[in-house]
Amino acid sequence: HSGMPRALIIDDEPDLRTLLTLALHRHGWQADAVGDCAGARRVLDDTATPYHLILTDLRLPDGNGLDLVRHARERRPLTPVVVLTAYGDIDTAVQAVKLGAHDFLTKPLRIERLAQLLEGFAQCPPDQDAPVDPAALRAALERNRWNQSRTARELGWTLAKLRYWMQRLGLTQ
Repeated sequence: HSGMPRALIIDDEPDLRTLLTLALHRHGWQADAVGDCAGARRVLDDTATPYHLILTDLRLPDGNGLDLVRHARERRPLTPVVVLTAYGDIDTAVQAVKLGAHDFLTKPLRIERLAQLLEGFAQCPPDQDAPVDPAALRAALERNRWNQSRTARELGWTLAKLRYWMQRLGLTQ
């Protein structure tokens, strides 16, 4: 099991926790799920368990998901955080991205969008391996560079694709 990527799910809706856990399992992930900020902080503070991904709702019964994003970035600086947000709550999601969240998923959840995200994150090493392994550290830095915003990230990918094709077509040295 240790080779499987692991995610932490933070959501107060039991049905959604179950759905996410099943979706993650189907894509070859392990998942731990908690229902509130207090539980999430406990798990995040115990850094013995490495995570490849943190999925958190922004509205939790005992606190603000944005504070949790901040807490996760402090405790697990190399683990990407993806926030779940209600459809009308895009402003909060944007705020979360500014605080260092990697991306956001809107509810109701589209599983294929989650699958896309998981594919990307499964390649990333878990947080605790990153500092010792230079390749992992590079990947983490790379990942944090894309953290600025979705637009910056998409622009980055576009430029990377452009560079790739220019090389392929012999347009650069």
